[in-house]
Amino acid sequence: MKDNMKTLHAPTPWKINRISRWHDGTPQEFDLLAVVSSQGHQLATTHDCKPQSIATANLIASAPDLLDALKALMVTEHMLRDENCEVMRNAKLAIKKAEGK
Repeated sequence: MKDNMKTLHAPTPWKINRISRWHDGTPQEFDLLAVVSSQGHQLATTHDCKPQSIATANLIASAPDLLDALKALMVTEHMLRDENCEVMRNAKLAIKKAEGK
């Protein structure tokens, strides 16, 4: 849900960049995670690419989507019974993004 209300957070969408570097000549799949805004602003980084750090980065990147979904749910709570409504679809998509799916 994109509304006309001005937000103070970095421009969306936010995404995760997996950055690879070489260590001792051995290629790594990735060794740095960076959550960046749509304008390329770095919002969060970690050099720890353990599963918990990846899950945390997914949650950070999904924050604007989750906020929008929750705002929409507050406005349209009478629609919650309808599994096919746009608000419910957006909420489910935001949850999947937060979970890295």
